Amino acid sequence: MKVINVEIKARSKRNDQIRDVLMSRNADFRGEDQQVDTYFQSSSGRLKLREGRIENNLIY
Repeated sequence: MKVINVEIKARSKRNDQIRDVLMSRNADFRGEDQQVDTYFQSSSGRLKLREGRIENNLIY
């Protein structure tokens, strides 16, 4: 089975309509996550540590 990960971070005045469309397409709601990003100096690009209750990642 192919898995597609989609994260949406947006403001809308139509949240109920959007939620209905996603649920009708069997979207898997994982919850709302309060995240804290910490940025580190890097010789190239950027290095970010994202910490939350649901998602924790080191992003380059």
